[in-house]
Amino acid sequence: MKRNNFLRFSIPILSIFALVVGGCGTEKSREQEIVGEWSAHWETKFDESMPTLSEENLTMNGVINFKPDGKVDISAYGYEGCIFSDDTIKNTLNWKIDDSVLRFIDSGDDHGLPYTITKFSNKELELTLLEDISLTLQRNN
Repeated sequence: MKRNNFLRFSIPILSIFALVVGGCGTEKSREQEIVGEWSAHWETKFDESMPTLSEENLTMNGVINFKPDGKVDISAYGYEGCIFSDDTIKNTLNWKIDDSVLRFIDSGDDHGLPYTITKFSNKELELTLLEDISLTLQRNN
């Protein structure tokens, strides 16, 4: 009788353990896949409440380099009239992946900027911030 109870309770516990360990492995794999240098393209939608902006001012290019130690170097090439920045921005932040969210985290900030991952492959990432800013990353060779 004791053996049946042991089996009845141990199988669900082992199943849960396997799911947890498997989930961690997937997240770790994603973190390893993202490491490296990527070309970046930010874009937002034209909003008619911004009549002084043209559609060409709603994009910005750059480079993002994810490092295995959890740091990320971001270079964003702003320009005059660009909605994101009118100059080049360079910054080093922390990064991490939680489920379907990639976070860029400044020191002293617990949450960071949460970009929702809409596409993930080893050559291209598509991310969304606040539903109206998209960031497309293409791996540099």
